[in-house]
Amino acid sequence: MQVEYDFIKDKSKLIDIRTQVEFNKESINGSLNVPKTKLLKNPEKYLNKTDEFYIICNQGEVSLSCTKILNALGYHCYSVIGGIDGLKK
Repeated sequence: MQVEYDFIKDKSKLIDIRTQVEFNKESINGSLNVPKTKLLKNPEKYLNKTDEFYIICNQGEVSLSCTKILNALGYHCYSVIGGIDGLKK
């Protein structure tokens, strides 16, 4: 349910669940910004149940909890270990 950033198979499936303000300050090229509340409210709008998606936040904790919920709903999601902060190191 967790993955290191370097092992992400398809970076176009990277979803940043931080706020729009945080995303605008710094983000990963090609990632899609869908704040957590928006994603959890309507996951079918952003995800499908056949592809794998990678969820990223600041430190990896919020994305992990979000991933658990989405996987319980039948999606295939992985939390990026360490989040954006981990990539800066």
